[in-house]
Amino acid sequence: MKRFKFLLPVALLAFVACNSQNEEKEVNHENHQKTEMKDEQKNNKEAHEETAGKVQLDNGKKWKANAETITGISNMASLVQNGIAGKMVAVKLNDSLQTEFKTIFDKCTMTGESHNQLHNFLIPIKGQLEKLKAGNADAVTLKEMQEYLLTFKNYFE
Repeated sequence: MKRFKFLLPVALLAFVACNSQNEEKEVNHENHQKTEMKDEQKNNKEAHEETAGKVQLDNGKKWKANAETITGISNMASLVQNGIAGKMVAVKLNDSLQTEFKTIFDKCTMTGESHNQLHNFLIPIKGQLEKLKAGNADAVTLKEMQEYLLTFKNYFE
């Protein structure tokens, strides 16, 4: 009986220690998985933003775009038109265009190849926005941007 009294606390201590180690391993594993997911999301976002191919049609047909994208492109075209007409100062124009561009990305619900083609279309706009941000809101840059935005309807409906 004396042995049993001695072994019981030792067994309980070992059991608690093992469970603590297992819980710690589980927490570490969960943290590792969360970090991997964040890294993957970051890499996917960077890939979306930095790589673009030429926009292609869907076997000769236009891609179906979500309403928010269509509205965003239309809003951007109107903003650029206002910039060309001198109705907006460069800083305000740039801020408004950046907001619309971000909204298109944030509200993108497209998937599959149509999603890929949308990103192919949007990446050149990012470059044009960078020019504007650098203070190059001249008529030529705005006209180029306007012409490019108007090509959206050639690829998406």
